[in-house]
Amino acid sequence: DKISEILGFAPAWYIQRNSGYILKKLKPTEINVNLKIEDTTIEDIHVRIYPPLTLNDDNTERLSTIIFYHEGMFYMSSSDEFVLIYFKFQFVCTNYHFTYALSNNTWIGSSDRYRLAPEHPFSAGLDDCIKATHYVLDRNNAEKLNIDSKRIAIAGDSAGGNLAAVVAIRFAKDANSNNIPCIQVLIYSTVRFFDLMVPSYVTPPLHIFHSERAVQVLELYINKSIHGDVLVNKHSSIEQKKQYRRFVDWSLIPNKYRKVYKEQIIDNMDGNPQLIENAKQLLHRDISPLLVDNEDLAKLPSTYILTVDHDRLRDEGFLSLTFLEGLFELDIAHEILDGIAYYLKNSP
Repeated sequence: DKISEILGFAPAWYIQRNSGYILKKLKPTEINVNLKIEDTTIEDIHVRIYPPLTLNDDNTERLSTIIFYHEGMFYMSSSDEFVLIYFKFQFVCTNYHFTYALSNNTWIGSSDRYRLAPEHPFSAGLDDCIKATHYVLDRNNAEKLNIDSKRIAIAGDSAGGNLAAVVAIRFAKDANSNNIPCIQVLIYSTVRFFDLMVPSYVTPPLHIFHSERAVQVLELYINKSIHGDVLVNKHSSIEQKKQYRRFVDWSLIPNKYRKVYKEQIIDNMDGNPQLIENAKQLLHRDISPLLVDNEDLAKLPSTYILTVDHDRLRDEGFLSLTFLEGLFELDIAHEILDGIAYYLKNSP
């Protein structure tokens, strides 16, 4: 992708996004699972739904529902990749009976075509997710879809997990909402862009792509010019560091993962004024959803956090889990997968 960019064929983000089509070609043409795959629109937003094969027009039982937001660093991917993820996790998950029940009794909807950066920077994609979710949560619409509006979960992986966390905060805070999700599922997600120097962020073996690419991804999403100093936290002032540090307390990360732990001495150093201005959206609650007041955090639904041992975003899960558990009586579950890399490498 870098060579293509240098030669002037296409920007790197465009090559990366379209390389996803190769995955679609490699995907099995038919997958044996107890789900149908249907494409439709909700509020002019393309969505993909996965109703159980056992569902028919005479079915009077209201189904539980998962609304899933796909990954892709806010600028690529779609629900086609979600199909692959879903079936991979069926085999990785230790509870087969759970995944079997999930495919037989759950209506799964994926926000398949939320608008992507850079053509549609923040907050276009988020607005699409909120709009589609609001429709499904409405009791009248839920009845039309044969959905139990009291048993709707929202979920997402990576950037999609960020969107799920924002949606959860939005609906929990809105007292006028007809309904709210009963649970949020955050799969190796990033939920705050305040501290980009936590151990898993600065451990080279955990980097799938170069740190420079992370900066470019953020630029695409917020449509602002930023630079590498954001990786050493120069996008926040001393006052902001004092305000937000409690949300990103490194002592909440297990000792065994703090091998590169360093005292956060730069908290006493002011950031770059121009960078602070250009990157201010990164600290907005609609991009860093867990940098909000305790009053709003206390309204969150039950939460399931999944992290992967060898992953750049691993510490995000630990920080979210231990911070929320320490403050509130929230129903929180956490699972860390340390064998998934081996499984994916050796699976057919």
